[in-house]
Amino acid sequence: MRSLAENAIFVGTQPHLHITGYAPRVAGSEIPTETDVERIVAETSMLCAIPAPTFAEQQRGAVFLDLLMDADIPATFDTAGNVVARLGGPGPALALCAHLDTVFPGLTAVDVRRDGARLVAPGIGDNALGLAALLHVARVLVREPPVTPVLLAATVGEEGLGDLSGVTALLDHESVHALIAIEGHGVDSLSIGGIASVRLRVDFVGPGGHSWSDRGRGSAVHALLAAGDRLLTTAPPATLNVGIVEGGTAVNAIAEHAAMLIDIRHADARIADAANARVRRALALGLPAGVTVEICEVGNRPGGTNRPDAPLIAAAHAARIAVGLGPAEEHLASTDANAALARGIPAVAIGISRGDHAHRADEWIAIPPIGLGVAGLVELVRRVTRSDFSHN
Repeated sequence: MRSLAENAIFVGTQPHLHITGYAPRVAGSEIPTETDVERIVAETSMLCAIPAPTFAEQQRGAVFLDLLMDADIPATFDTAGNVVARLGGPGPALALCAHLDTVFPGLTAVDVRRDGARLVAPGIGDNALGLAALLHVARVLVREPPVTPVLLAATVGEEGLGDLSGVTALLDHESVHALIAIEGHGVDSLSIGGIASVRLRVDFVGPGGHSWSDRGRGSAVHALLAAGDRLLTTAPPATLNVGIVEGGTAVNAIAEHAAMLIDIRHADARIADAANARVRRALALGLPAGVTVEICEVGNRPGGTNRPDAPLIAAAHAARIAVGLGPAEEHLASTDANAALARGIPAVAIGISRGDHAHRADEWIAIPPIGLGVAGLVELVRRVTRSDFSHN
């Protein structure tokens, strides 16, 4: 997922908090101690150092499961590969989800660097910090058992072509009345809805040949380049991103094959679907002689939003005020919450700290806001698991 503060559509009118100070917290709310925060930092660093590209999250998941078991929380892998634990007995549960996977391919070790008040590493906020925050909440719930059920889930397949496979499987098999998606970035904002997206793989195939002796033959790479330019003006008002391009064999060879991965998204799923139809038509136009195109949908993330008067949104804002975080601007993002919203289940996504450069190798998160960010999450869980909390 992108940082909750980035690439978002803002829908609220509340002032965004950009200052380092906070309002006084409400009496009775609990702020983590310095020891607690250092433990969160240490576990964030440890989890981030374990590679977890989408579809290969098992190693990080196994360590997360062990950490839950060490906290006396029985946990297991479900059939999708999520790490799942239940507290508070049977019945419809509040699901707390933090995703295991990152956008970074490969299985090499990740170097985590502490630079003053920052942690720097690819995936540190998206989503190693979210996982560590979930562990902190789990330990709080062991000390203070919830009145109503809570489902803890470290999910797979949240990023990229994972297509929300982990949280979708979770919702297929568990009864959930509300869902909170936990992300490392975005402590100053609140995601109340999900942005829909469609992902396409487009393959161009041509006759190939020598760049000189076969000059004039249709090139798959040339077809791709021309199509990419057309698509950028075809998709609006939806956004379109060509994320990956590949093709060709040599500088002096007419390309026989070229491919690209496309992301189309909008807050309104109908607009995203309409853009998808226009893009598909545009891809078939203007092809060089002898070049064909094949289009395959490789991902379709649902969108959705809460009712404006949803109790979960009110509880999220109240929890922030209770711990001194101050008001949050509401926006839409793309998180595990999308899958719940698409089913009519109230859901929000919240961040734990500030940071930047998500989906980059130099991604960073700030350490000082972590304490209040985690406190706000714990306070929200307490409010939603009260016996008098309304899910309707």
